[in-house]
Parts: sequence; C-alpha cells; structure tokens
Amino acid sequence: MSDRPFYYGSAENKLNAKGQVAIPARFRSALPEADRTQNYVLIRGEDSCLYLYTHTQFESIKDNARRFAIDTGNSAFFRSFMAEAYAVDLDTQGRFVLPAALQQAAGIRGPGVLFIGVDDRIEIWEPSLYQERRTGEDQYEEVRKVAARNIFGGI
Repeated sequence: MSDRPFYYGSAENKLNAKGQVAIPARFRSALPEADRTQNYVLIRGEDSCLYLYTHTQFESIKDNARRFAIDTGNSAFFRSFMAEAYAVDLDTQGRFVLPAALQQAAGIRGPGVLFIGVDDRIEIWEPSLYQERRTGEDQYEEVRKVAARNIFGGI
C-alpha cells in the first residue's frame, strides 16, 4: 500500500462572504496524519478548474514544470507557472481563502464550490461549469462501458 494520498468522489461546499471555502472532510481525512496540518498549493488546472495539492505533492509537479521549461528552452513558462501557484493556509476548520484571481480564472461565482477527487489532486470547480462539461461528454458512457470490462473484469 502506498503512503501517497489519493482522492476520489466529490463534495460541494459553500464559499463565504470572505472568499473562504473548506476542503471537504472526506478529502482532508485521505491524507496521512502527518500531512493533515500542512498547507496546500492551489494552481490553475485544465478545463476551467483549479488543482489543489499538498506542498509535498506539488514538489514533483514543480519539478515536472521545471524539466519541461528546460527541455523546451522556455524559462518564461516556468516563471509564469510559478507565479500562478498560490500557497493556501488552512484554518482549524479546514477553510482557506480562494484567491479572487483564481476564482475568476475558474469561473467560480459561488456560493457553491465543487471539489472532485482525481487520484493525486483535488479539482475545484464552479458546479455549473462542471455540469456543462459533463453534459458535453456524450462519448463518456460508451467509453465507460468498454473500460469497465477492462477495469472491473467480467464475464
């Protein structure tokens, strides 16, 4: 069994007037005990969402971004990538301030904020944008049927 946390499922929490939102308890409890008090890194992801990582997890993401910048000779990319990363501090209730720039980038209007566990990261979505995205995934069910036989086995 790996010590690396992984996340799955989804949960919605409310963005308060101060711009704070709590990481759902189901995701906080997925972390090893030693990591539950550490802070997180929030960065723009793909598909109009945000990615939330622990600092430990973000180390390898940062290293991948640096390697990409070196391999492509694009130091401006790495500079911009790091400038878009935000350290977020959790309070005792697991809340953090969702920076206004990232709310805007992800189209988060509140009050609902959707958290989705995607293996090594937590994605943060505007619920209506996620639903639009899901509605556009017409091929998902067909692919899921084929994948299910491979993933779960079957007769």
